Amino acid sequence: MADINPRKLVAAMSAVGKLKAELAGYEHDDLLASIESETDALELMDRIVEHVIADEALVERGKARLKRIEARADRHRDILKAMMTEIAEKVERPLATLSLGTGPRTAIITDQSAVPDVYWRRSIDRAELLRALKAGPVRGAELSNGASVLTIRPA
Repeated sequence: MADINPRKLVAAMSAVGKLKAELAGYEHDDLLASIESETDALELMDRIVEHVIADEALVERGKARLKRIEARADRHRDILKAMMTEIAEKVERPLATLSLGTGPRTAIITDQSAVPDVYWRRSIDRAELLRALKAGPVRGAELSNGASVLTIRPA
């Protein structure tokens, strides 16, 4: 689809303004018929609608493709983690240095009713609870063991 010429759009809308001023008081259908017969405004409107529909479809296809690419990258990272578990915690290669480590610890709620009120808002304030757990034990919660994290640093 070719882009819409801004000059044509401005000229068409100017013609619509003049026509509306001349035909003030006419019925809506009569005004639209006059605009369609004497200006390019409605044809330009149709072309813009075509662009919008095509762009929205392109965005949806792009989102679906992004999800597929992200899933593929996750699968590849899982394969690399499994390989690193067997080979070594750190491997230097021409494309990247790979290292396998432990991710950040997170708060796991084991008994919501036992968690002190200071950690509650509408729900438990997990960030504050995590800070407290790192400092020492909190009744009703414990620290998780961090999940395995793969770091890839491009060369």
